[in-house]
Amino acid sequence: MTNYNKVFPVGIYKSYYWFQRIMAWFLYRVIFNTTIEGQENIDFSKTFIIIANHNSYIDPPLVGFAVPRPIAYMTNAKFFKVPILKKIIHWSGAYAVDRKDKESSFIKNTIYALENGWLVTVFPEGGRSFDGKLAEVKTGVAKILVENNFSILPVAIIGANKAWGKGGKFKLRAKMHVKVGKMIYPNDYLPKIEMNKDEKIEYIRKVYAQKLNDILPDEQKSLAVLT
Repeated sequence: MTNYNKVFPVGIYKSYYWFQRIMAWFLYRVIFNTTIEGQENIDFSKTFIIIANHNSYIDPPLVGFAVPRPIAYMTNAKFFKVPILKKIIHWSGAYAVDRKDKESSFIKNTIYALENGWLVTVFPEGGRSFDGKLAEVKTGVAKILVENNFSILPVAIIGANKAWGKGGKFKLRAKMHVKVGKMIYPNDYLPKIEMNKDEKIEYIRKVYAQKLNDILPDEQKSLAVLT
């Protein structure tokens, strides 16, 4: 039986990665009108977690289109109950979490992906935004980084809420823009003063929340990330 809490082996995924790249190009260049900025900021010599704002179902493959490497991502366990869909998304890097122990499972399965050749996208708001504004950023990524010194890549998704947002209609040729921010290395996010673990987690959360907020346009920024 397939364990959907673990990522699909990256070596097998690579055998059809370029087919998915072609499909992604068609989706984001032809069906939607998508531009990408800042790919020169990506340091592929590092293992990193991508943090992105979340407005649409199309966000995970959109991040994968902007960052051309095998990328895993956590998704709602309900999608793994749909017979054909569960295979498609699992082969595309999606993994579920144990609903009985969500936080621990998220941390363990994300680290497993990172240590087995994948990059990982995390949407730290914990859900899609209705209006496109960045909502409260959660501490899940910080709980990984406090004991595992991975780098972070902030990625701003702009306009996806207008292309196919939460509660909205699909709009053909809608304009979207992906802005890749500068890499955040451990020396950038680890506190320089002595703190206990909980204080470190909150400090790290505020660093990546601010970095993500900074690269969003004014209409999608939110002061809530710092609360």
